[in-house]
Amino acid sequence: MKLKSLAQGLVIAGLASHVLAQETQRVEITGSSIKRVQAEGALPVQIIRAADLEKQGISNAEQLVAILPSNGNGVDNMVSNQGGDFLNSLLFSGRGANNGSSGVSLRGLGAQNTLVLLNGRRVSTHGLNGKSVDLNTIPLSAIDRIEILKDGASAIYGTDAIGGVMNFILKRDYRGLEVSGFADFTQDGGGDIVKGSVTYGAGALDRDGFNFLASVAVDSNSRLRGSQRDFHNGYQPERGLAPDTTGTPYATINAAAGTALPASFKLPGDPQSYNRTNPLALDQVGAAPGNLSCNSIANTYLYRGDITGFNNNNRSCVYDYGKDWSLMQPVDRINLVSRGSFRLGADHTAYLELIASQTKSAVEYTPNQITTAARGANYPAFITNAQGQQVRSPYYVDLTGIVPGYNNQAPIRIRWRCLDCGPRQQDTTSDTYRLLAGFEGSFGNWDYKFGLSRGRSKAETVLGDGNLYEARFKAAMDTGLINPFLLPGQSQTAQALALIDGAKAAGVKLYGGNSTVTQVDGTVSGEIFRLPAGPLSAAVGFDVRKESFDFRNQQPAEAIIGVGSPASLPKVDRDIKAVFAELNVPIVKGLEAQLAVRSDRYSDFGSSTNPKIALSYRPSNNLLLRGSFNKGFHAPDFGPLYEGGNTGQFNSDVNDPNANCPSAGVGFCNIRPGTLSGGNPNLKPEKSKQWSIGFVVSPTDWMSASLDFFSVEITDRISNRTPQEVLALNLPEFIVRDAPVGNGGDGNNATIDYVRAGWINVAGDKVQGADISLSFNLKNAMGRWTAGLDGTWLKSYKSRKSNTEPWSERVGEFGDFDWLWDLRLRWKHTATFGYATGDWSTTLTQIYKAGYKSEVDGYGSGVILQDLGFPSKIKAYTLYNLSASYTGVKNTTFTIGVTNLFDKDPPFSNHNVDNVAGAGWDGRVGDPRGRAFNVKLTHKFF
Repeated sequence: MKLKSLAQGLVIAGLASHVLAQETQRVEITGSSIKRVQAEGALPVQIIRAADLEKQGISNAEQLVAILPSNGNGVDNMVSNQGGDFLNSLLFSGRGANNGSSGVSLRGLGAQNTLVLLNGRRVSTHGLNGKSVDLNTIPLSAIDRIEILKDGASAIYGTDAIGGVMNFILKRDYRGLEVSGFADFTQDGGGDIVKGSVTYGAGALDRDGFNFLASVAVDSNSRLRGSQRDFHNGYQPERGLAPDTTGTPYATINAAAGTALPASFKLPGDPQSYNRTNPLALDQVGAAPGNLSCNSIANTYLYRGDITGFNNNNRSCVYDYGKDWSLMQPVDRINLVSRGSFRLGADHTAYLELIASQTKSAVEYTPNQITTAARGANYPAFITNAQGQQVRSPYYVDLTGIVPGYNNQAPIRIRWRCLDCGPRQQDTTSDTYRLLAGFEGSFGNWDYKFGLSRGRSKAETVLGDGNLYEARFKAAMDTGLINPFLLPGQSQTAQALALIDGAKAAGVKLYGGNSTVTQVDGTVSGEIFRLPAGPLSAAVGFDVRKESFDFRNQQPAEAIIGVGSPASLPKVDRDIKAVFAELNVPIVKGLEAQLAVRSDRYSDFGSSTNPKIALSYRPSNNLLLRGSFNKGFHAPDFGPLYEGGNTGQFNSDVNDPNANCPSAGVGFCNIRPGTLSGGNPNLKPEKSKQWSIGFVVSPTDWMSASLDFFSVEITDRISNRTPQEVLALNLPEFIVRDAPVGNGGDGNNATIDYVRAGWINVAGDKVQGADISLSFNLKNAMGRWTAGLDGTWLKSYKSRKSNTEPWSERVGEFGDFDWLWDLRLRWKHTATFGYATGDWSTTLTQIYKAGYKSEVDGYGSGVILQDLGFPSKIKAYTLYNLSASYTGVKNTTFTIGVTNLFDKDPPFSNHNVDNVAGAGWDGRVGDPRGRAFNVKLTHKFF
């Protein structure tokens, strides 16, 4: 972390919501079941009010988590999870994709390890991935505040609360009718956001004995395409970036047996051997039609083997396919929140709550690259005409006399980007609801709450345009009527376009899923008796849940190019029963202890008991010392436990890792043992040990600061491993051996029967860092001045796959596929500076993310880009947002704002879209929208 960057943050000071206002009413704070007067306690809880979100132009939960310093930078949002090929979203989630889903990953431990609550209770996970809550279902228009617990909480809430808890608290006892409209338009077009909401509330619990709240919000995000942003550019050779695909709009000709182009051919006067070529890249020898070159086709360039390391492709062209990518998906949401509360006497309330949402998203990828003979990539040399005669194919390219050994009587093996096929699209619709009936109240000094809820998320993905049936498209190509060698100004014939349209798979249902949770829970808390230092308080409760999940592969038997789906998972469910207890013990004046323990029993894997102890000491009114230690767990998700197992065999020779090959005997070297992958019913839960220690200091009544160090260690990480990885890591518990025979092999002289891969428990992660918060709130004759800073410093994030290998430090590293391309930044902060006087207020926000190392080898060729003199580090990223509000009209608030005030592009990142979204920039960090202008008008009629 640079001193200059920290100084900027301190001067512009950020999110001033960490300090809790003093109140006299006892409330339940996230991380504890005991109600207390709202004040800083033993646990680091960040409070973000709805008004704070409005001032920063934040209209949905995904935008919020993107600026949270404590949140990770992985593939949990709808920009960054579009990296890689058409199936990467499936691979990353393990089952059912992240299509249409956004998650929060506190500490960067994964969305499955952050517990998302709504009014302190669970909601169903997304219907396709079955492992994490979709933030698109959270109705921000009805939110009063968001409480973020930056500590483990399995002792209070059970599974998933390893990284922390994000609790969305709805408005309560609201009265009136409020209408709000919001619009956020980018300066350069694309990625626009519009939103409208109506909130109505009637009745006062204290006066009328009832309250009714209903809120409906509708919002829509438009698509942002790669072609709409200049920084999204996969061809920047002067900076060491060039595509490695030769699938071009003017087709490349590949070498293959039985086709026109011979393998490892050489051109006259050129000692280099080649295995493919593009006629447009042969302009030096007069082969290109009309002496055109690769650059004659839009977004097409000469192949750069000096960058990729594959010089045998240098007589080919490349296509910047990332330009066809969507940087932001179009998303349409509708959210409903309704709640009716009824007084049952002076101290008791019954309520019924319904929350429902529908989210529609449309992922869009680059058009298909036609690459194999099975997909019609052999262009015929001859076709049969309408008279039944054999004639030359109309668009056949003849390189006779230019490429030695070229056989113009054989078909051409092509690699072709079919732009006329259209971009590949997936449309996902997610329907979610939660119905809750509850009671709460008090008997003297004892509070109680009881609830019965049912939640469900149903999602389905349907293929849109650009997807092609393999057999149908091959038949279309075999006619020779589709032209894969279009020159500038040329277009496909009507007959060719009809053939392409006839091969499309638009409207095919790809997959669908359902995730449900039914829960009964209850808690009683209150004062047991008074000790000399204060009241001894306790809470006891129970939690009974039934969770279920099913996943349906709806893809037809007819193969679709580049499209796959995990196997169907018939409905599976499990029962969870939990009891928990908590004590708040005043030890001496100013010193309190929170003791908690929870025991969860799962019907499918067993039990987990997790304790927690937290201490807070207030030696004076302006200083609080605090710390905690706890254990946590994450229950195995349904997919890793139950998805179908696949048996097979290694498709190439491997060596026994315990053998001294090649000297060992037959049976241990160059073997092809069996494999077993897929779901693993023997998975153990992920487990964590973690602690935090810190302080909160308020030297004056207008300033507060906090510093909390944290440490999290996770063991038995659940990971999807290939058989090759298991052998490479030599994980003996997953290598099944026969009875001992012969010599060689392992210590028992036993040959390998099969390798257990798929979902297994591996070693784990160790994370250490600190959260820093500053808050200023000063009022003088000129007005009210506010400022604050919320930052997270990551000292270390170490990972390893096996207990026998050394830890690997990942802070500041670009990432790799083994760990899902997650990015661990050394420092992030959000800072704000505010000023208010009379009816006017303004807020300036700074968002800072530290730099990190570039991708070392983006091509798999062994070329180290840094050794070629190209950038070795991605620069830090700083954005500024500015907003102003006016309340001078009765019951009306008018807000205008500018996000990305200085229209700063994301920093250059030396990678293409194959692994991480963003060609030439990183979707895990950068905001592709650029400068945008927003306006919000809220009017309360009564």
